[in-house]
Amino acid sequence: MAAKSKTEILKEYEKIKKAGGAVFPEPLVKKWLDARGIATPKGKVFADAGEAAAFAEKIKYPVVLKIVSDRVLHKTEIGGVAVGISNGRELKAAFSRMKTAAPKGPGYAGILVEKQVPAGVEIIAGLQNDPHFGPVLMLGIGGIFTDLLKDVVFAALPVTRKEVEGMISRLKGRSLLDGFRGAEKADVKSLVDTVMNIARFGEEAAEFFESADFNPIIVTPKGAHVVDAKIALAKERKTNPFAFEKPRTKHLQGFFAPKSVAVIGASAGEGKIGNVIVDSLVNYEYKGRVYPINPNRKEIYGVKCYPSLRDLPETPELVVIVVDLGRTPELMKDLAAMGAHNMLIVAGGGKELGGEREEIEKEIARLSREMDIRIIGPNCIGAFDGRTRFDSFFHHQDRMLRPHAGPLSFITQSGTWGCAYIEAACVVGVSKMVSYGNRVDVDEGDLIAYLAEDPDTKAIGSYIEGLANGKGRKYINAANIAVKKHGKPVVAFKTGRNARSAQAAVSHTGAYGGSYQVYEGVFRQAGIVTVDSFHELYAASKTIALQPPAAGPRCAMLSNGAGPMVNALDLFPQKGLELVRLKRESVKKMKDKFSFFYIVENPVDVTGSASAEDYEFVIRTLMDDDNVDIIMPFFVFQDTPLDESIVERLEAINRDARKPILGCASGGPYTVKMSSALESVGVPVMPDVAQWVAAASAIAQWGAIRKRGK
Repeated sequence: MAAKSKTEILKEYEKIKKAGGAVFPEPLVKKWLDARGIATPKGKVFADAGEAAAFAEKIKYPVVLKIVSDRVLHKTEIGGVAVGISNGRELKAAFSRMKTAAPKGPGYAGILVEKQVPAGVEIIAGLQNDPHFGPVLMLGIGGIFTDLLKDVVFAALPVTRKEVEGMISRLKGRSLLDGFRGAEKADVKSLVDTVMNIARFGEEAAEFFESADFNPIIVTPKGAHVVDAKIALAKERKTNPFAFEKPRTKHLQGFFAPKSVAVIGASAGEGKIGNVIVDSLVNYEYKGRVYPINPNRKEIYGVKCYPSLRDLPETPELVVIVVDLGRTPELMKDLAAMGAHNMLIVAGGGKELGGEREEIEKEIARLSREMDIRIIGPNCIGAFDGRTRFDSFFHHQDRMLRPHAGPLSFITQSGTWGCAYIEAACVVGVSKMVSYGNRVDVDEGDLIAYLAEDPDTKAIGSYIEGLANGKGRKYINAANIAVKKHGKPVVAFKTGRNARSAQAAVSHTGAYGGSYQVYEGVFRQAGIVTVDSFHELYAASKTIALQPPAAGPRCAMLSNGAGPMVNALDLFPQKGLELVRLKRESVKKMKDKFSFFYIVENPVDVTGSASAEDYEFVIRTLMDDDNVDIIMPFFVFQDTPLDESIVERLEAINRDARKPILGCASGGPYTVKMSSALESVGVPVMPDVAQWVAAASAIAQWGAIRKRGK
């Protein structure tokens, strides 16, 4: 925005705030929109009904009347809108009613008379200063159906034209713009132009609004008009609304490959957290030096104990805190004096308890920055490294498996899901896993930035309950760099998706503050693969790590048992997958090869008679079929003709695979054994149909993201 324009908005903002107003008056907003090339209906504000009627005659009926006041958030609730006024008598009657209903005193400016725009497709565009991601744009099906249908999508500002086109294409009501049920096609180009100009206005005015609705934007074959506009003022002016903290990776290596570790709260008591952590570090595969801190013990597991940090023979690279959180600030001072930079706080009892405990966390966060001490936690299970075998988990080795080194890394707010992921990945392997808990210092953005440059990590899984206020842009910036610069996928499962309708008082767009729809849209924009459950997250991340990206969503399926394929097809539409028609050459090739009772159209049913060689033949045929993007075999390993040579056969195909192969198999110990054998040679196998379809959807998403980034 030119300095003059921004000065004008600031002047109006300060004037209205000082007078107690809550919104920019609609005529003022439309004046700003007109100046930016956004079409609005011709209109004027009047205090007198006769003058209003004369104006209506001049611009031609029908017209619309609206109350104008910077105090009124919802005009319709007080009878402040009248549409379809077709003559002077109707206008004067409506004008009189509105004047009576209008709030008297400061803020009231009169009645707006506007030319009524012809009927068309009603779209809403919105702006919002989201608590996590800052200024965002919303698009959706508008008018009176906005809250009913909730057909909306989001993106973080600024946006590109291509992103706006993508947002429109994702609306469930997109077909309304294409001439639904014989209607003329709407002017989508004008809609995109309008939304782009609204987005630019949103960038310019971001300091001054809480949320804004441009609803409806009426789109006809002849163009797009913003019919109604409401901008709710920011409670406080937001300086630098697009600013965000850059990810910090300094000292993070110390959480994964420390040469020495001190455990404060080390215990000889079997089953105690401080005992289990020392046991894992001393008695298993970690090769670094371990220093148990316990003033009442001489040794634990044959390793000498020390009464305090100050008594250690060296400065530990990492300190694990198991004692009460209240002791941490003093311990940090000892660490700083020793020149140490890494602390992992397993202990809980912080901000989740509120009051004094929350203040302790704030002090720890302050000291972390001041003393250059990186902290994971508190209230977490910590970190694991598959290569160095560093392990801070307080889960005994005979209760929780630790995977070998592999391509997957996982960051999680939930230690419980961390345990589940670690064990699920025992065949594929893990590079790094971090449970970061209350994240007083190290957060998701820092970890993704670090893992993006980790040569051992091929895919990053991220479980999120909620990002801290103001940290959303840090997260998506880190993910965007991981995806676009390093070519590393980030797969995210965001939980906590219920609508926050209690906060919906000001505007339609404001109703979505911090909601899942915002997360989903911004994640998509950043190139993050999104999934709908923890199990989908694991299935997706291992598939993307092991297989090439898909060129598209066109799937071909085969099995020696048809039932699961039918089940999977039910899930295809909601996951954006297509069951493709095979090329006739492929069908003929299989017909010539197999007995008459094999079904060789897609999905291919090789029946319970199928051998490993049959599977190999079909998969190679599908690999050569240009109509196929994703190959999805289901294995009934219980069927005796399918022998164990399937593993080496698929290993050979997978070695030079141009398309992703992802399998599914359900059953008991033998099925688990065969599935694990296939995964050990790089072919992912899901244990149920829902994960199978989700993994296919994820690798199609990843292929589209890679294509978009080139």
